[in-house]
Amino acid sequence: MAPGELGLDVFEEIDELLVDNYSMVMPEPVKTEIRKLARGRGKESRAAKIALELLDRKNVEIVETKRIDGDSSIIELARRYEKPVIATNDKNLRNQFRKRSVPTVYVRTKDHVEVEGDIR
Repeated sequence: MAPGELGLDVFEEIDELLVDNYSMVMPEPVKTEIRKLARGRGKESRAAKIALELLDRKNVEIVETKRIDGDSSIIELARRYEKPVIATNDKNLRNQFRKRSVPTVYVRTKDHVEVEGDIR
């Protein structure tokens, strides 16, 4: 939701960081959480609406998972792929992926995106 909250084009930033070809996927439960936020009011709702628009515009593949909550579904998807790179600002998830040596992309100081871990 960083594009709507911070005015940061995370897709462009990720393109610059990940030089190899890649596909973006999102677990369905995460999209469901964003849809719920979009129904509200205020800044968070506007950010969620922008996020939903960008998911469509950037052709992010929405993937079904066995898990129903967002965090567990992200972990499930990370296990499915050979070389996952996870995009999240959630500190708990970042810590879990750091322990598993799974690289994460996150927004740093509200103005750029960084990668933690080896993306080669």
